[in-house]
Amino acid sequence: METIQIRHTNDLHSHFESWPRVSRFLQSPKMADTTYKFDIGDALDRFHPLTDATLGRANVEYMNAVHYDAVTIGNNEGLGMSHDDLNHLYDDANYPVLLANLKEMPGERQPKWAKPDQIFTTAAGTKVAVIGLTAPYELTYRSLNWEPKEVKPVLDQLLPELRAQADLVVLLSHLGLPTDRELAEEYDIDVIIGAHTHHVLPKGELKNGTLLAAAGRYGDHVGQIDLTLDDNHQVVDKVAQAIPFDQLAVEPGDAATIKAIHDKGAALERSHQVVYFDQMQTVAEQGQACLSALQESTNLPVAFCSSGLFLQPLPAGMTTAEDFLESVPHAIHPMVVTLTGSELEELWSEFERDQAKLVNQKVKGSGFRGQVFGQLLVRGMGRNAAGDLVYDGRIVVASEKYQIATLDHYRWVDFFDVLDEAPAKIRLDIFLRELLAQYYQKHRDSAVNVEKARL
Repeated sequence: METIQIRHTNDLHSHFESWPRVSRFLQSPKMADTTYKFDIGDALDRFHPLTDATLGRANVEYMNAVHYDAVTIGNNEGLGMSHDDLNHLYDDANYPVLLANLKEMPGERQPKWAKPDQIFTTAAGTKVAVIGLTAPYELTYRSLNWEPKEVKPVLDQLLPELRAQADLVVLLSHLGLPTDRELAEEYDIDVIIGAHTHHVLPKGELKNGTLLAAAGRYGDHVGQIDLTLDDNHQVVDKVAQAIPFDQLAVEPGDAATIKAIHDKGAALERSHQVVYFDQMQTVAEQGQACLSALQESTNLPVAFCSSGLFLQPLPAGMTTAEDFLESVPHAIHPMVVTLTGSELEELWSEFERDQAKLVNQKVKGSGFRGQVFGQLLVRGMGRNAAGDLVYDGRIVVASEKYQIATLDHYRWVDFFDVLDEAPAKIRLDIFLRELLAQYYQKHRDSAVNVEKARL
């Protein structure tokens, strides 16, 4: 008999406050004949100053220290950085990145920093095939010159060959629980380790012979899978558990380690000067500047955003990347959406209907790192005295098309149905805080230039 233990993390999102305990669990003494360590993506998130300042390279360094056996990527790695930055994120990684469904354009080439799968061989000779897949956001990945591939055709191509070569197949899935369950019903996969939807499976889930496992988000759980195999390398038992964070060992130096990580990032962010302000910029003034930046960068007369995006004032004097990160920490990008006049009327009706409740509406996810939605801020559109909807001074015609400058966040939240499927162009090469900083730099005589990627 042979035992294999898999220790796994997912959706850490740069929550380094969890890292001392999580990394200690990953490096704890082996309890099986063979132990593997996997991360299932969204390990990094640029809301943390160290991740932002190093464009994720620091996260890779910390992961190197625990010697992961393989990782896959999530949308924070794939969509949170420019094409070039992602191409160099793993330059110094000491672990393989497994990713079968994202190709480089043009030509649909395999990224140089990833491979579709890898077969590991245990000391007992068991061959373990591991595949990596991530959520294939077509609209957004293509705007960054990546070509995402649908999951099932990829598995249809890979699995027969891997099944012929390996004794068991493990899928690192940054696809979400609904997709994991669907794949378990349709494919011969021994273990699917999940992520993306931040779900916790306390004791795993067995579906059609496939063991599903997942460990929540932010390090609030870690995952452990124990496999028992017979002498013919066949699995005879498989058990999963998600271990709560508060059950992980604490050491006296943990708090100091967490603070040191944050302080290192904050110091790097402070070293990048952005713009000098004679007076403090309030959150209300930042909201108006956001509207101006959206209008100016798109050359459109109409823009909207929300006040909850701006978390604190920008101080008087020379501001730094740290100030902008603390005020606007979100992974949110500029977007131009195209609507017909009738759809624009529907959107404005949603604004009128929901504005009061949105002011204090709590928002989670979709790139947002604040607390509440806040007030809708709109420029260039409204109703005239007769009640007609007016776009840039002209009454809206139902059959005509109109463009609005806004943010991709509003496409992903559940508040504005008309935006869900409307044609849109998203600028994934720049975060909102970078756009805002560039606007302030352009319109302040005393502005200093900084590399936008460092904001």
